[in-house]
Amino acid sequence: MFSVIFDMDGTLLDTQRICVPAWEYAGREQGISGIGDCIFEVCGMNETGWSSYLGRNFPELDLELFKKTMRTYIIENGKVVYKKGAEELISFLKEKGIKLALASGSSHASIDHHLNEVGAADVFDVIVGGKDVENGKPAPDIFLLAAEKLGADKEDCFVIEDSENGIRAGAEAGMKCIGIPDIVSFSDEVKALMTAQFSSLDEAIGLFEKML
Repeated sequence: MFSVIFDMDGTLLDTQRICVPAWEYAGREQGISGIGDCIFEVCGMNETGWSSYLGRNFPELDLELFKKTMRTYIIENGKVVYKKGAEELISFLKEKGIKLALASGSSHASIDHHLNEVGAADVFDVIVGGKDVENGKPAPDIFLLAAEKLGADKEDCFVIEDSENGIRAGAEAGMKCIGIPDIVSFSDEVKALMTAQFSSLDEAIGLFEKML
């Protein structure tokens, strides 16, 4: 039997779009414009990865203040909702007894907040956050840890991702990757790493039906 590992931001939940204005706002609060566009470069990275990116490109930025301001903006201005087809796909997989994991570069505090917002706190058998591994996406660590916690062989795991860093991580982990693009389109190089690409999560139901 196969298992399914979901990314959270931009894949399961429609959170990436609020991140762009949140980052832009937090940057402007320190007199720096254009940080919102950096989201497109760091999609899929954990906090260590995107913090390092911002530190290199904006050395004048107070990173801790930026993080605090950005997170406050998201909580005050963002409504967390499922991506299209997410509830249908999850219901299908749960009904079939498929083990589910969530592997997100976000912190456990953010994961818990977002899942509670959509009533999904008890959906996943395993949850792995960005700080649970040394190396964030595109390294495979987070997906390998999720598979280990599920008790699943990596070859039997499907990774569902919206980011190129996430697809690269899943492929490097030796897993089958399904791409659901969100705010960034996939390059031909990354498409070649995928088992399938769909425009919404519910479109993946047919693929899984054939495997059961």
